[in-house]
Amino acid sequence: MKHEQQSSRMADLPFEQDPATEFLTDCHRNAIERLELSFSQKRPLAVLVGDGRSAPRFIIGRFLSTLDEDVAVARIAEPFANTTEFMGKIIRAFDFDPKDMSLEDLESVLSMFLSFQKSHRHRTIICIEDVQNCEWWVLDKIRRLVGMECEGGYGLTVILSGQPGLKDLLHSRPLSSVASYAGKRIWIEPFTLPETREYARRRVEAAGTASIDEIFQYQAIPLIHELCGGVPDSISALISRCLRTAEEDGVDLITRELVQRAFEPLRAASEHEDVDADAETLSGAGLPRPTARLIVQLTDDDVRELALRQSNILIGRSRLCDIRIDSRLVSRHHALISHSPEGATIIDLGSTNGTMVDGHAIKEHLLVPGETIVVGHCRIEYATDDDLQSQFKCAEQANDIKLNS
Repeated sequence: MKHEQQSSRMADLPFEQDPATEFLTDCHRNAIERLELSFSQKRPLAVLVGDGRSAPRFIIGRFLSTLDEDVAVARIAEPFANTTEFMGKIIRAFDFDPKDMSLEDLESVLSMFLSFQKSHRHRTIICIEDVQNCEWWVLDKIRRLVGMECEGGYGLTVILSGQPGLKDLLHSRPLSSVASYAGKRIWIEPFTLPETREYARRRVEAAGTASIDEIFQYQAIPLIHELCGGVPDSISALISRCLRTAEEDGVDLITRELVQRAFEPLRAASEHEDVDADAETLSGAGLPRPTARLIVQLTDDDVRELALRQSNILIGRSRLCDIRIDSRLVSRHHALISHSPEGATIIDLGSTNGTMVDGHAIKEHLLVPGETIVVGHCRIEYATDDDLQSQFKCAEQANDIKLNS
């Protein structure tokens, strides 16, 4: 094959490492400028959203490269198993060893470090990528980091980046209580057709002496752009697949027909991932579980009802809590209720005066419908909709018996 060596090299170039990542579109420049503006305005939160993983990572990398040396940066780009590991990665980025530290120890170290930064008038950035994949525990920790900055003014900016699913998280608990601090979301638009063509040209030139016109039929690039929706990750994967397919077929020119054939395995793999993701949202029986609720009695006259979904509910004195209890008996972050398809668990967050469930002090407790949580003078009853309906029917029957007697 005429361009066999060049094609083989290009097929193995991942998007995040090839020279085409230095290709800055107007959208990329605008996103970098807006990150710089958020940082200069000392916003506690900035949100970057775009299809694929590479473009947000590239933009964040370019933005971080513009910062002064006295800005401390923790960039969390790899997965983490739990909140403790998440906090450990943050303090490791600030040159602390998290080995054998508890979550409380990690939080104390971070608090001391931020206080040090504040006293020296140095700024701090914590950048968390692929946030749409984070567990609710981590989302709640992110919420608390933003809240810490809002209350303490440490000079911290939290940057969240992710794919479009991140937008839904920003409108639900726990991130909804702090999302407004980010201002307008920074959206990364997909490549336009001219940008896709320029990207493909750079891929070809990075591999050797061949030109794009020698390798791609003119109409092949528009088809690549259309099939991939302009998403850089998908474009990169399809170009690599096209080059491999051309090499396997022993042909010199990538045509529209070859692009379509190369796209089929990628489309099938994408559909398989979508099916797996949908399956994870279904229970074994495929039936919805009863909705759970909290009946919150702050005072004799102030009773509220809060529906529980698959998320965390933070209880405490801080204004950022989901259930805010204005009492000296209640710690700023007193307790957390974690709700999932398996049930609801309440965890005392090391509060000063403790958390009670049906008269017993608890550290962590799996809630049973009908149990009552006591935090300070506040009483919170945990119930499912089925349980509430049952209570209502029993009350109706008791009234009927009383009326008929």
